[in-house]
Amino acid sequence: MKEKIMDLGDYIPGGKKLPECLLNLGERILGFHIFNVAHSRIEEEQEAGSTDNFFKLACKHIPLNYEATGIENIPAEGPCVIVCNHPHGMSDGLMLGDIAMKVRSDIRIVVNDFLNCVRGMRPYLITVDVYGGEQAKRANMAGMREILKWLKDGHCLIIFPSGSAASWSEKDKRVIDDPWQTNIASIIRKTGATVVPTYLSGQNGKLFQFVTRHWKDKRGALLPREIKRDRKTLHQFRIGKPITASRLELLPDDASLSDFLRLSSMMLRYPDTAASLRNEIPRKLEPIADPIAPEILQQEIDSLPAEEHLLYTHKSTGLQIYTAKGSQIPQLLHEIGVQREITFRTVGEGSGLSCDTDEYDLYYDHLIMWDPAEHRIAGAYRMGRTDEIVSARGSIGIYNSEFFHLGNDFVNFVKNGLEMGRAFITAPYQKHPASLDTLWMGIGSFVVKHPQYRYLYGTVSVSSDYTERSRTLIHEYLKCHCLHQELARDVEAKTPPAHMDLQSEDARLIPTAMGDLRILSSMISDLEPDGRSIPVLLRQYLRLNGKMISFNVDSEFGDTLDCLVLVDLHNAPERLISRYCGAPLNSTAKPAGEA
Repeated sequence: MKEKIMDLGDYIPGGKKLPECLLNLGERILGFHIFNVAHSRIEEEQEAGSTDNFFKLACKHIPLNYEATGIENIPAEGPCVIVCNHPHGMSDGLMLGDIAMKVRSDIRIVVNDFLNCVRGMRPYLITVDVYGGEQAKRANMAGMREILKWLKDGHCLIIFPSGSAASWSEKDKRVIDDPWQTNIASIIRKTGATVVPTYLSGQNGKLFQFVTRHWKDKRGALLPREIKRDRKTLHQFRIGKPITASRLELLPDDASLSDFLRLSSMMLRYPDTAASLRNEIPRKLEPIADPIAPEILQQEIDSLPAEEHLLYTHKSTGLQIYTAKGSQIPQLLHEIGVQREITFRTVGEGSGLSCDTDEYDLYYDHLIMWDPAEHRIAGAYRMGRTDEIVSARGSIGIYNSEFFHLGNDFVNFVKNGLEMGRAFITAPYQKHPASLDTLWMGIGSFVVKHPQYRYLYGTVSVSSDYTERSRTLIHEYLKCHCLHQELARDVEAKTPPAHMDLQSEDARLIPTAMGDLRILSSMISDLEPDGRSIPVLLRQYLRLNGKMISFNVDSEFGDTLDCLVLVDLHNAPERLISRYCGAPLNSTAKPAGEA
């Protein structure tokens, strides 16, 4: 065997004076032997003319086995930083180096001094303590300059921002990464590099965690031993979509950028399958009911006096917004139910009935987006006048009382509000940017016509066609940034979301990493296989400063995540209210129940 790269005699006081047999035994116990033998075989293959790179040979001879998804997300050229959590130690860099080398050969890995002993890795290493404080920065200026130059020259860098292997957290009661250091974010900002978030599964063994808890500065000696365990595992890498420098500009400082990168990596560990695929027994779906003939629908539209029922006409598209009680429009109501069901089924929702109508439809108001040129419904919204409903039927007359226990304080608060729901836009009109805007112009016109209504509330759905991890992230973001703390105490979901919470160490990142709705939208797009962003209607409510009240899962409607949202029109952005209502609303009006 060639000269050892890791000699136990170098790591213990007086080690060179110990018997060779004792040192060899210690090296086998600590895992040094495996590393020395593997490195010797690597050098023998290279001397024999092997064209395989060091990382590939290391994974072969140790051996280390892994599966990686998303390798195509690593850019083949240009400045790139691959950031990854650090569950094990040495093996993480070896495997990730092998993965990166499948795409490009110009890679460097940022490591601490410990790995500089590995002769074969030296051409690929930048050895610098980028994880320390001010003193470390001063001591490693040369290394920092090398990192910056490497990226500015358009190359690829692999960084484990925690700087050390994941360890037991008493606070979280699990093994987690150490804090990710903000100077990594500073490097990325200065170079404009594209970032590729990566997640690697696993953790080190119990002895390593025990030593970490009691003698953290001594745990480095156990890292070679962990490779013995790593050889028995099929490691799973998940490589996320690349994040461009322009997107990172949304993060206000290095601390928030660092938290964003960590969250981007850690979100890859959550299930990436659609929530709808969890159902082992498929829902029974009735055949869609026959539609109503266009001429019959047109006749019913024509029977509605325009001065009372026509709220808005879009100048460019000609789309019209009519309003009427369900009991006034039997044919249109049936067609609304048919088109609702068709539209909702395409996104994994729907009642499963042939026509999605219920008893609420008869006494609720309906906003109908009508295409007079095609004589068909382009979309609709259902609105409940809460004061009238509660007066006539009590709070059980409110549709959402089926899914939430609505307390008296909440009901009194929204008495001068409209319960919104069952919104849809049919497929031919979904790509028209004016469609949703037209519906909201109709809502604004209705509010102007009935100024006693200050609030809009109702559920906005996150379909089970979204992946579990996206729904979990949306849920956590809304709880963190958008929850109406006071009213949330008076509303209880009948089927609250289960298994839809981030790990505690990930949830702590939300306030800083996800401080902007645009950041959430972009991360959801990265997490979703088809690149979809957050639901359009949810985005619209949040643009209006909507506040979340509660969350429920509707098992009868395709396991949708229903977010009960409240919009105070008097506190919504003036530019949006002016657009939809023609002028700012009376902000001096008081909510029901206020003195």
